[in-house]
Amino acid sequence: MDTGIFKRLVEYISVKAGAIARRPAIVVESGTTIEEAARIMAERRIGFLPVVSAGKLIGVISERDIVRAVASGVPPTAPVDEVMSREVVTVNFNDDVEAVWSLMREMDIRHIVVMRGDEIYGVISIRDFLAERIALGRLAQSPS
Repeated sequence: MDTGIFKRLVEYISVKAGAIARRPAIVVESGTTIEEAARIMAERRIGFLPVVSAGKLIGVISERDIVRAVASGVPPTAPVDEVMSREVVTVNFNDDVEAVWSLMREMDIRHIVVMRGDEIYGVISIRDFLAERIALGRLAQSPS
């Protein structure tokens, strides 16, 4: 393998979660309606929102959660608290992206919340990894 490509691969592997997390994270407060959460997702072109109460992460809601809720007859005026996932998988902003990717695959999740201590630092989605992979592929193809 070309040493230049190898060096770039090693640099990529050592990238930390905080470097690719979308910041600031767009969040909704506990009590926000499902309808409002869906509107925010549509406007921001995102599919996932951390849910907070008094600034602390208490859950997450995804497009899939909203579709399931609507299909089950939950009114759009119901609070996100009724349909959000309360068991939130998080990573630290200093975690290696390789470990984050492995965790997301293992847990079969498309989004993950990145924390810095008790604070929400950002969110990483599968799409972010795709963008990084495309960038890495371009680096690998470029002359050293």
